Amino acid sequence: MIHDGVSGLQAVLFPVDEVDVYAETQPGLRKKVPRKKALVNADNRQVLAVVNRSYNVVLNRDALRLAERGCIAAFPNTAPANWYVYRVEAPKSGGHCHIDLAHEGEVPANDWTFGRSVRDRYDPFVRVTNSYNGRRRLAIHFGLVRAKCTNGMVIWDEYVRLSFTHDEASITRRLEQEIDEAKFRQIVERYRDQADGLRDVQIPICRIRPVVQSVLRILKPEGLPEDRECDWKWLEDQIEETAGEYVKEFGENGEALLNTMTDIATRPPKNDYRYSFVRRECHDLQRLCGEWMVLFTRSLLRSDFDLDDYLVRPSDHLLKPGSYPQT
Repeated sequence: MIHDGVSGLQAVLFPVDEVDVYAETQPGLRKKVPRKKALVNADNRQVLAVVNRSYNVVLNRDALRLAERGCIAAFPNTAPANWYVYRVEAPKSGGHCHIDLAHEGEVPANDWTFGRSVRDRYDPFVRVTNSYNGRRRLAIHFGLVRAKCTNGMVIWDEYVRLSFTHDEASITRRLEQEIDEAKFRQIVERYRDQADGLRDVQIPICRIRPVVQSVLRILKPEGLPEDRECDWKWLEDQIEETAGEYVKEFGENGEALLNTMTDIATRPPKNDYRYSFVRRECHDLQRLCGEWMVLFTRSLLRSDFDLDDYLVRPSDHLLKPGSYPQT
């Protein structure tokens, strides 16, 4: 479920209670379960998860504060007051969430806008992921958002994958040790090189949709019932329509492919009357875009990489998302 910044924060900044867990060993007889506790949404008393007693709860409010520190550490010329929450992704259960922070306004004498051209400028954003159900580590992700249409892509760089156990003291120390402006300037340059590589690659418009579906793992199920065929065709039409708009803007090249991919990842096609084949969270889809950009641009530099073969059969090619560990 996607929220804007205001309603999203109201939805996820709830207090959490830690309570004992009991098992009914006999009718009317309850016994406390050792080494376990339940995490409960203190507002509606819904159980979020049962975890080990050693599990250290980090509230979403505190996770957001840590992310704000990460923003300033990575981009020290920005004003803390200019970072704001613009997007929240969380299930109705509140078991986990992704909170995005973006910067408002220009930063004098600091080139961190990931600018590629006047037409297609990307700005950085910072995403914090937190969980109360133990299924996701607390993590701070650094990403790119296209200024023109807010397409998002999580940067897939070995130097900015920060994930932590629920130990706030160690998180603070690692933020101080591992995040600095110089590192992000290097990441900007790597991204620019990757973007230049994409811009120079010719991608026929008829090949964009299959690559997008392969990268985002939107694959047609086997044995699809006839009454779902029209829904699948509608989805393919939406992707092709999106690709057509970016081809008009950038031409038939890798830049149009990337923008189509990030657009679908950020705004998966949905229709109340259609079956949805897109089951992943936007965070995961955007992460796959960043991962693909690294893999694809590296592959372009290999003498044995067959671009035509990849474009014809992207799902069968060795270049596949998932070859890096997830965070």
